Amino acid sequence: MTISAIVAILTTVACENSPQAQTGPDNGYITVENATSYTLTLEEIASKPDKVELIYFHTKNPCHCMAVVGENIRYAVENNFKEDLASGKVKLTMIVSDDPANAGLVEKYNAMLFTLFIKEIRGNAERIYPVSDIWNMTGDDNRDKLINFIKLKLTDILEGKSF
Repeated sequence: MTISAIVAILTTVACENSPQAQTGPDNGYITVENATSYTLTLEEIASKPDKVELIYFHTKNPCHCMAVVGENIRYAVENNFKEDLASGKVKLTMIVSDDPANAGLVEKYNAMLFTLFIKEIRGNAERIYPVSDIWNMTGDDNRDKLINFIKLKLTDILEGKSF
């Protein structure tokens, strides 16, 4: 890891109390409402996360193409990380973005109708970021590509290779 990468990480992972979730203009990370301020040490940056949560926002009645994305995310996690799901190390949360009951979560994450976030948890520190790469893998034809992407991304994160 280069010094500039470490500096970039240290400046983007510090959460501050904020009135709502915000996406940083340069880094795509969000700070979460009422988050505790923290700075990760170099050891923590290089460490494996305690837990990882995939948070997928989708509409109640998605078109076929978008429904397939959610199904593939669920399939990738449930079929490749069974032990991690059972132990609580990995969690998959599917949130209906157009349900008024979820308006607070949509606002908190600054989510669109369809958005995938990954939340890495190390102690009391959280790093939350959107995963936009999946939008090149929509539809039935890209099923295996999306499933493999999720599997590799989550494996890398669990092994501490996310930065």
